[in-house]
Amino acid sequence: MNSYQRISCEDHSIYELVIMRGQSMNVEIGGEVVSIKPIDVTTKEGSEFLIYLDDQAHQQTIRADLVTIQK
Repeated sequence: MNSYQRISCEDHSIYELVIMRGQSMNVEIGGEVVSIKPIDVTTKEGSEFLIYLDDQAHQQTIRADLVTIQK
């Protein structure tokens, strides 16, 4: 896996706002645009992780730098 790249403060703020509002958002993961519902951003061993519900309401966790917010 590639070395972790810290996400921008802007992206972190967007995640926090979407989480607070209980909203879904479009992001790119692995070259595919998907709709997710973020539920938390957490840090583990120096990397940030996004915890979200996918389109089937299954909880997923992914390193935050592997996600691109569709603005």
